[in-house]
Amino acid sequence: MNKTFSFFVQRYFSAYLIGQHNYGTNTIESYRDTFRLLLTYIENNCKKKKNLMLQDIPNQLIIDFLNWLISDRGNSSSTRNVRLAHLKSFFHFVKMEEPSLYNHCEQIINIPFTKVEKKPPEYMDEDSVSHMLHSVNSESKEGLRHLAILSLMYDSGCRVQELIDLKVSDIQFEKGQRIYVHGKGNKYRAIPITPETESILKKYISVFGINSDNLLFTNKQGQALTRQGVGYILKKYAVKSKIENPSDFDGNVHPHILRHSKATHLVNAGVNIYNVRDFLGHSSIATTQVYLTSNPEITRKAIEKVASQTVSDSTNYYSEEEKQSLMEFLNNLT
Repeated sequence: MNKTFSFFVQRYFSAYLIGQHNYGTNTIESYRDTFRLLLTYIENNCKKKKNLMLQDIPNQLIIDFLNWLISDRGNSSSTRNVRLAHLKSFFHFVKMEEPSLYNHCEQIINIPFTKVEKKPPEYMDEDSVSHMLHSVNSESKEGLRHLAILSLMYDSGCRVQELIDLKVSDIQFEKGQRIYVHGKGNKYRAIPITPETESILKKYISVFGINSDNLLFTNKQGQALTRQGVGYILKKYAVKSKIENPSDFDGNVHPHILRHSKATHLVNAGVNIYNVRDFLGHSSIATTQVYLTSNPEITRKAIEKVASQTVSDSTNYYSEEEKQSLMEFLNNLT
């Protein structure tokens, strides 16, 4: 029986991305978006739209699709490269599953990435972070909740998803204050927090009466926070602080800005790059090295200690409910 394109896509998601790699929610969503966009392009630009075979998708179609992302959708070269990386991964999988398609897959795998200048992440300086935190009115319940979120995000440098998943029981309030986060690759790590942040969290938990088995942070409806919700809180106080302190950070305030800021502050303070890597939960030292570029002198000193090893990053846990949602999408493929 000839295997269709949709057959391989279903296998790729269920057996490879989720089954073998246990990729997380955000990663799977990104891969899914790539295939949705490709199918949209095929629907609008190709004669054959149903029961597609792999052979119906030549490398020129993929090149045209990538060009369409930039010319028609206004995507950046970086986004184009991300979509191509997803497709390369898929065709690597296919050639292992079906060796007879090896040459066809290789033609697509060999499509080059666009060269993109890698810039260091934007970050808020320490004064900007301090001003933003002090702009929160913690006398109100909502303000106290927001201060707890922002303080913990900066102090721990945790990822947004790690913050969202935190439970009260993940906090150690005794000597050696720390939080235990469920990070990428389904791995837990301990992150130290300052006594100041510990005090804010204790007050927040007491005022809101949160039980140890409950999520640490929820929205007003008692539901888990979202990335959009965290981003809204950040922007709210960044804007307020900017009005009060016009010389403060003037860049894009996004959910990961406090993580980038904390990492850069640690590097600039001379913290060993390997310690920063472990603090952030990076699998690869190369991922952490991007923070060195913001300070040439720190770079010069640290580069002597940094090995050139590169370990591939893994990602978050993908729940059964999310797997079901994904399978519904895959089952609707034609």
